[in-house]
Amino acid sequence: MLARTPTPKRMHMMTTHTLPNGLQLATEHVGGAGSVSLHLLLPAGSMCDTDKTDGCAALFLEMLFRGTKTMNTKALTHAFDAAGMQRSGSVGTHYIRLSATTTTDHLRTAMELLLDVATAPSFPDSELNAAREGCLQGLAHLADDPQQEISFSLRSQHLNRPFHRSGLGTTEGLNGVTTGDLHERLASRCVPQGTIMAIAGGIETTECVEILTSLTTNWTGAIARDSSQSPGPRGHILIERPTSQVHLAMAWDAPPAGHDDVARERLLSVSLGGTTSGRLFTEARQRRSLCYSIGTRYARTAEQGWVTLHASTTPENAQELVQTSLAEITRVASDLGSDEIERASRTIISSLTMQGESTAARAAYMATSLAQTGECLSLQQRTEQIERVSTEDVVEYAKRYAELEPTIVAIGPAGSLVFENL
Repeated sequence: MLARTPTPKRMHMMTTHTLPNGLQLATEHVGGAGSVSLHLLLPAGSMCDTDKTDGCAALFLEMLFRGTKTMNTKALTHAFDAAGMQRSGSVGTHYIRLSATTTTDHLRTAMELLLDVATAPSFPDSELNAAREGCLQGLAHLADDPQQEISFSLRSQHLNRPFHRSGLGTTEGLNGVTTGDLHERLASRCVPQGTIMAIAGGIETTECVEILTSLTTNWTGAIARDSSQSPGPRGHILIERPTSQVHLAMAWDAPPAGHDDVARERLLSVSLGGTTSGRLFTEARQRRSLCYSIGTRYARTAEQGWVTLHASTTPENAQELVQTSLAEITRVASDLGSDEIERASRTIISSLTMQGESTAARAAYMATSLAQTGECLSLQQRTEQIERVSTEDVVEYAKRYAELEPTIVAIGPAGSLVFENL
């Protein structure tokens, strides 16, 4: 491999702590930071939904910020604003994520407000219809965003059950959810044993532990863990639409979080389609002009890993684009060079370094890593994981790509793809 510029050594103070009630805390002191970011993971994500209640997690999140047992919606909003808190939330597969960033002098207030929202929401009946309508509008937006729609369709087709849901829900599911369902989700899933909080910025770990302990002394409970899962249907699907473009998505299996091959997969997927110098972009876009853009992304959870490919093209080019992409993917081990791995390595390390400049990104990483692998690695450790992998390691690993049979989903006019001819 080409010689690398040594990565600067950075001091880090990343720690993890488990409170007596089972709540996990990860902290990182960032020297000189005037901000503090909090990331809270509640084990109440879309995997807890059923076909009948698909959308409960989305509505649950929407209702969390519509009042608590001590503050109505208006008072809660004013409290967040008074603390200068930039806050957000999202629905994931395993978790509902709540995050906030503020100045270090508002640390305790931020922790109090975020925990109040997470543990004592009031779920007022008077707010339910408005919250439901907001969720339904988000779902309806899919019709105007084929890229997002095909991502969710691919997810539903490829991923194991119950990890396949989009997090947006369905019209039937959203319309069927009641405040009783929300209270049941709160009681069974928003409990300390299974919940994770991560805090990064100008903070001290001891102070964070003391505040969190005092705020959650009376919070008890554990989630009932169910490890059962079943495979998705996979296969090849064309969703017929009279569109002028064909939107294409593929997925294939990859190592789950914490697996020894994660670094190899990251380097390989970036080499294939993680940059504009990747093989897929070079062959399909630059040499053959089969599409405007094409790329791959490697995602993983504790249970499952997968790589996705996304591209858009014309109906006339769709068949050739799929065949060209499959050819590049399955033959990658035959001539993968050290220059490609070097570029991929620098891309990943650069991304890690830039993420390290944000307290919000640091907190999000710690929470996610603790949930997926049970540990938090420093920026230096994550960088070294990538740097230790040789071209030979990646080439050997890439040989398994020769036998890939990816799930393929496309949105486009009838006849634009004939899967039997692939």
